[in-house]
Amino acid sequence: MNILRKKPKIEVKPTATDKKLILIGWGVVILNFIVVLMFYFDLPETIPVHFNLKGEINGFGSKSTLWIIPAISAALYLVTSFLALKLKPYYMNYPVKVTLKNARELYALGIRMLAVMNLTTVIIFLLTTIIFLLKIKGFIDTIDVKNLIGLWIAIALLPFIYTFKMFIVSRR
Repeated sequence: MNILRKKPKIEVKPTATDKKLILIGWGVVILNFIVVLMFYFDLPETIPVHFNLKGEINGFGSKSTLWIIPAISAALYLVTSFLALKLKPYYMNYPVKVTLKNARELYALGIRMLAVMNLTTVIIFLLTTIIFLLKIKGFIDTIDVKNLIGLWIAIALLPFIYTFKMFIVSRR
């Protein structure tokens, strides 16, 4: 996996599906802000902001800290969606040799991987926000932190699915 490996400079642009995935992601980012806004004025000034692995509260802070999750989500999504839409795929690193024969398909897979990972990441940010708010409002007793961590790990494993697909493409 050498980033300096020469790759064919074939123009491959995001497909309509890639663009739709990115647009849906922006909707999820906006929804995250709306969810916080819907609950914000009905919350006490001090809220639980951290939980241990058992889901028990072990940190408190200002309710304004609730804006951190949507803000981080939006900032990350801005950067990563820009990369998915504007980055030339031949500048990306691939786990297989890119040739004239497989370049177009590998580049399309690289773009799709970015779009899917971006969307799933903002969905997990939204779920994290919702779970925190449900706990704060008393609708749930504990947060199943292990399941939440499991969701984040699942997203971290997504590139392996695309890596597998890239190996299949390179063997054709």
